[in-house]
Amino acid sequence: MHRSTDATSLSSLRPTTRAVVRELLRAGPLSRADLARRLDLSPASLTKLTRPLVNSGLVREESAQSARPGRPGAPLAMDVGRHRFLGMKITGDGLFGVSADAGGTVQATVHRDLLSTDITIVAKQIVEVVNELDPEGIAQALGIGLAGRMLHFDDTVRDNGYLGWDDVPLARLISDATGVPTVLSGDARALTAGVQWSGPGRGYDDFAVVTIGVGIGVGLVLGGQVRAGGHGTAGHVGHTPVTDSGPLCELGHRGCAASLLNAAAIRAAVGVPHGRADLDLAGVVALAEAGDLAALRALTDAGRALGTLIASIVNLLDLPAVILAGDGLGIMPVARAAMAAALAEHLDPGTRAPHIEEFDSTFDEWARGAAVVACQWVLAAPETVGTHRPTQRTPSRT
Repeated sequence: MHRSTDATSLSSLRPTTRAVVRELLRAGPLSRADLARRLDLSPASLTKLTRPLVNSGLVREESAQSARPGRPGAPLAMDVGRHRFLGMKITGDGLFGVSADAGGTVQATVHRDLLSTDITIVAKQIVEVVNELDPEGIAQALGIGLAGRMLHFDDTVRDNGYLGWDDVPLARLISDATGVPTVLSGDARALTAGVQWSGPGRGYDDFAVVTIGVGIGVGLVLGGQVRAGGHGTAGHVGHTPVTDSGPLCELGHRGCAASLLNAAAIRAAVGVPHGRADLDLAGVVALAEAGDLAALRALTDAGRALGTLIASIVNLLDLPAVILAGDGLGIMPVARAAMAAALAEHLDPGTRAPHIEEFDSTFDEWARGAAVVACQWVLAAPETVGTHRPTQRTPSRT
C-alpha cells in the first residue's frame, strides 16, 4: 500500500535531538535541569536543543510543579500522539498486532490464528495486519517480537523452534511488501522494552524481566538500554542449573531451571502420578490449593527454581528490580513463598534483595513491547530505517 510521508519521522532528527526525545520518552516529563544532567549537557546547550522542539510542538511544556524565583522549572514532555508505531508478537500458532503511539499507549489491536508456519503465508498475514492497523499509512516503523536468537535490533529470524525458522530475512520481506521499516527482536527483549518505556520498569536504569511459562527467558536493561549480548543469546537461561538433583529436561540436563519451571515440566510432574494428560497449569494450581501433595511439591520445586535463578542473576548484575511475567504467572500464589525463601537463601550476603513485581502480560502486551522496540530502533539507528535494514550484529546498539 502507499505510505504517507506527511508525518515527520523521528528518524529525521539530528543525533543530539534524538537523544533528548529518547530520554523524555524513557523518563519524562523532565525539567530542563534534570534533562541536562541526564544527557551531560550544559543548561545553555540543552535550551538551544529543546527550543525548536517546543516551537514545533514535538515537545511541550507541562505545568510547573512549584513556583520558583526566576524562570519556572516547567517539565518537558513528548507529544507522543503525533507518532505511530506498530508491534507484533508471533507465537507458534498466532499473530498479535497493535498500533501504539511513541509512548507505547495502544490504540488498536488485531489477533490472527496462523494459517500455516510457511514463511510466505505468515508474511502475507503480517502484511494484512499491518494494513488493518495502519490504513492511513502513517506508521514510522514496525517491530516484530518472536522466539529466537536475535539481537535487540535485527532483520533475520534465527533459531525459532516454534515456527521451525532459521536464517529467515523476515524484516526485509515485510518492509518490501508494506513500505514500513521493520525490525525484529527476541520476544522477551521486546516485552522488556515495553516494560521499560511505559510499564513497571519505568524509572529503573537497571532491571531484569524474567518470563516463565512455555519457556523461560530473561530480558535485561542495563544502563538504561535493553541488552542482547554479543551474539544475541543474553537471557537464554532455561538450562541454568538450579539444583544438583531433580528431573531431567528434554536435553538431558538434571536439575536445570527448565526441568522444574517450564509449564510442560510442571504438568508432567503432576499429570504422570495422577495418570492425567489433560492437566494445564490452572489445573495444577487448583489441585495444589486443594491440598494435592504432588501438585504442591511440583509448584514448590518450581518456586525454588525461580528464586534460585533470580538470585544468580541479581548476584551477577546487582539489579535493584526484577519483573516477573509470562503465561506461567498463575503458579505464583502457590509458588511465591518457595521463590522468596530460595531467593533469600541464594543471594550473596553483600547483595541487596531486589524489588520483585509480578506483571500480568497478555500477548497484546508482548506486541506493545515490539512497537516500543520499533520506536527505540528509529531513535537509535535512523540511518538503517531509510533502507529498511536494521543494524546487523552491533553489540553497542543492543
